[in-house]
Parts: sequence; C-alpha cells; structure tokens
Amino acid sequence: MSSPIEPWARPAFRPTGRPAAVALVAFADDDILGADADLRLSGTVPAGAPVAALDFRGHHVSGSAEWIDGWRTGGLRTVAERDLGDPARPGDLARLDAATSCYLASIEVDDPADLTHLQLAWAVASALARKGAFAVLDVYAATWWAGPAVAALAPDRPFTVQQEVSLTAETEPTPGFGHTVHTRGLVKVGRPDLITGVPVDDIQHTAQILNHLGRMLAEGHLLEPGQHLRFDGERTLRVEPYAPGDNAPDVGLNDHALLLVDV
Repeated sequence: MSSPIEPWARPAFRPTGRPAAVALVAFADDDILGADADLRLSGTVPAGAPVAALDFRGHHVSGSAEWIDGWRTGGLRTVAERDLGDPARPGDLARLDAATSCYLASIEVDDPADLTHLQLAWAVASALARKGAFAVLDVYAATWWAGPAVAALAPDRPFTVQQEVSLTAETEPTPGFGHTVHTRGLVKVGRPDLITGVPVDDIQHTAQILNHLGRMLAEGHLLEPGQHLRFDGERTLRVEPYAPGDNAPDVGLNDHALLLVDV
C-alpha cells in the first residue's frame, strides 16, 4: 500500500484574501483521451486537494484552431524555442506546430493555506503526458516542459520554487533603470511577482535574492510596500508598488507586482 501524498505546506502562511491560480496546457499530436476521460489521479494527489476547483477541458483544431494557436505563437513560441528547441530533440517544435489537440487544466482558489492546487494541476498534466502529451505550457510562469519530463514527475516530490516560478533577466538595460530582473508566476501561490533593475554585475546576485524571496512567498510570507529587506549585511532593498511603464519597465506580468529598489 502506497503512502499518502503529503501536501506542499506553507509554514509561514498569512492570509491576504488574494486568489492563487495555475493553468497548464498540454499539447498532443491528436486526441489522446477519446471516450476515456478518466485520468486516474488516485494516489497522485494529497487528500484535500481542491478537485472541485479543477477546470479541465480538451480543445481540438477542428473547433478551436485559433484558441490552440494562441498558445504556440508570438512570445510563447519564442519561449518554446528556448525550452523545447533542444538540438537533441529537433522534432519537438515541429510537433508543436502540427499538434491537433491540447488540454487545459486550470485551478483558481482563494487564499490557499497550502499548495495542493499546484500538486493537483501537475498530477493532471503528468497523467496527460503519460497518455501521450508531448509538451506542457505552464501559462503563468511562461515556461514549457517536455512531455517525458512531466510524465516522470514524482507525486511525492518536494516543492521547488524554481520549477514553479520563472526568473528573467533582460540582457539590454533600460536607461535610468538598469537590467530588468523579475519573477513570473508567483500568482500561482497567491503572491505578487517581483521586479527590480540592476547593473549588469548585480544580475546573478539579484537572481539569487529573487529566488530566495520567491520561496519565502510560496511558504506564505508577505512583502509590503515600505518594507526594507537586508541581504548579506550590505545590500538593502525597499519594497514599493509597481507601476508598469512609470517607475519600472512594463514586462507584461500577468498579475500585480512589487518593485524592489536598492537603497
């Protein structure tokens, strides 16, 4: 008898009233479910996971061509070239272009005290990958996963913020702001994304700071405007509201964000 799946806990959880949302889009060459829509999730999600909040839908080119193309063109296509364009798997992008079916698993929950909604969403994606989905888009993090990697996800794996929240550092600086470094996907844990601007020599250290803060937010901590954060005994960041296009570049974040300013 297998052991129960432990929930991804938030030991520092503080309520905010904000929702958390996750959306995963799995691409397949053709219809991989047919009349059998049972994904057989038993034993792959924790007890108490918000199954009632799961919105699961299949889409096929015959009736949803424009909807499907919206996930594999434009900026998301550029990200797919980065994430799926491995020379060792040159067929992945061609399959993405030719795919006739995709499946959306989305969940929105109010102010979750744990992260079982993420475990549930990935369990659905993993089941789809085992049935033949070859690529999965994490919508809010804007990252692509190869199907075999999703199929191999262990249900009892620990939470890892780097797998749930992406981090971007712009190679070109913005005058007066510096190189933009920001998270994407903290809405998945019901927290605002983080953005800052730094000189090129500070990008790596700043990325480490954002990963650390992302993990804290996933655990349930809060950041508030006006708060000062001290790192390594020598660097202090002040938390401010983010006004895209005003006090920082507009990077198209899906949710509201907080600006971190060196002081």
